[in-house]
Amino acid sequence: MNKLLNFFKGLPSKWKALSKRKKIASIILTIGILIALALLILTKTTTKYAVLFSKLDSNDATTVIAKLDALKVAHKEDSSTNTISVPASKVDNLRLQLASSLTNGSKGFELFDGSSGKFGTTDAEFNVEYQRALQGELEKTIKSLDGVDNARVTLVMPKDSVFVKDSTKATASVTIKMKPGSSSLSKSQVMAIVSLVSGSVSNLPKENIQVIDDKMNLLSKDLFKTGDNSDSSSTAEDRNKVQQQLESDYEKKALDVLEAAYGKGKVKVKVNAELNFDASETDSETYYNNPTDQKDTKNPVVVSRHDTNSSSNGTSASSGSPTNNNTSNTITNGGNNTSTSTDSTVNYDVSSEKNKTVKSPGDVKRLTISVLVDGNIDAATQDKISNVVGNAVGYDTKRGDSISVEGMSFDKTAQKAAQKALDDMKAEEQAAKNQKMYIAIGIVSAVVLAALIVLGVRLIKKRRAAKLLEAEEEDDDDTQNIDVVVDDGTIQENKQKFAPINFERENENTHVENEIKKYATTKPDQVVDIIKAWLANDER
Repeated sequence: MNKLLNFFKGLPSKWKALSKRKKIASIILTIGILIALALLILTKTTTKYAVLFSKLDSNDATTVIAKLDALKVAHKEDSSTNTISVPASKVDNLRLQLASSLTNGSKGFELFDGSSGKFGTTDAEFNVEYQRALQGELEKTIKSLDGVDNARVTLVMPKDSVFVKDSTKATASVTIKMKPGSSSLSKSQVMAIVSLVSGSVSNLPKENIQVIDDKMNLLSKDLFKTGDNSDSSSTAEDRNKVQQQLESDYEKKALDVLEAAYGKGKVKVKVNAELNFDASETDSETYYNNPTDQKDTKNPVVVSRHDTNSSSNGTSASSGSPTNNNTSNTITNGGNNTSTSTDSTVNYDVSSEKNKTVKSPGDVKRLTISVLVDGNIDAATQDKISNVVGNAVGYDTKRGDSISVEGMSFDKTAQKAAQKALDDMKAEEQAAKNQKMYIAIGIVSAVVLAALIVLGVRLIKKRRAAKLLEAEEEDDDDTQNIDVVVDDGTIQENKQKFAPINFERENENTHVENEIKKYATTKPDQVVDIIKAWLANDER
């Protein structure tokens, strides 16, 4: 115990004996250790919070906070974004427990969960609750769609009547709020929402549903006009999309062929496709007038047949006039007066073929292709490019397609500016990486320097203690040596201390000494003569 007390009593004197640099290094090291300990203690003792729910509806936020208070769980709230945070270790468990209580601002058929114990509910009250529940279910369904942030559905239910002709139609309005960064709903998406609402409410035609967005745009305007939804290519928007997609495909085919020969960026191709979006239907019927023209020539179909045979015999002489009305007649004028007549009529069925051809809209009427090549090209090269591009895109002269191939130098100002901007961006990124690297190197260097300083201080202390121990061993006995080791106060506090000699250090004197040794080694005779001369001068 006395030795420990003596050690602490000797600390002030030891601190005074240290140099200014050692004192600064010791202070910095002590502060760093204290900061590291403080951060470690703060990390271990501070509770880490994680987000339980974010962007909650105000009603849902109130419900979640009430349940967390009931469970006695610590929580933090951010009213600006309705975000609730709880200890990170409890997030998963609490999220599973409280997920069922979230309604996202809309309550559906859960409104009837506590209605089993209600008595005396009138039909009017039940209809109102049912309407609210139906609105809530539709809102929750629409909110689950991709890109939709919030939705509000208002229904006007039809009034029941005993007369069918007096029944009214239901109406509905839907307000959509899109998420930040999401584009507005397309016409097909609006039609899907309208169909959803119409199928969920009885006696609600699609024409009675109005859909608007948060910017007061009527999305359902002219949605169900005749022909608007008959075909995907019937609207101007869809037609433009089909045409642009087709042109893009043709351009890609041509570029794939040309860039293999000229390189990327050396060729530009533009295709203008003229499409026919008119749907046409053609009916044709072919008649076969002759039986042999029918498909079944072996067994032509006979509709009716009439055969007439007549003959007469007489003794008187008479004259006859033959009649050929597609008949077979045999007439004999003589003494016996014999006459024979055969009449045959056959009616065949006139066969026919009916063909119905339906031509879908969107076929190509005409292609106009422009090809621009970087640099000057001759006529032969133009012909080759025309043939290659024509085969790639399906060039057809019967449609009136045309190809124009020209060669001229490209303006590369924008390309150079873009490359310069890209190089500047890369340089900035590299500078930021270098800065981070320099900071890391500085931190590591500071840590290494602090460690070296500590190590150096310890080594100096050990050397001093070893020298003091050797000096005391010469003057004192073993008992005094033990007192010196444990710092029992026998060492003189004000004893002069010397720094250790570093024989390996090189300065001007050591350099001269080394050169003299080298000279004496290489030229010993001359060195001997010089020493003799010095001795002779000393004797004089």
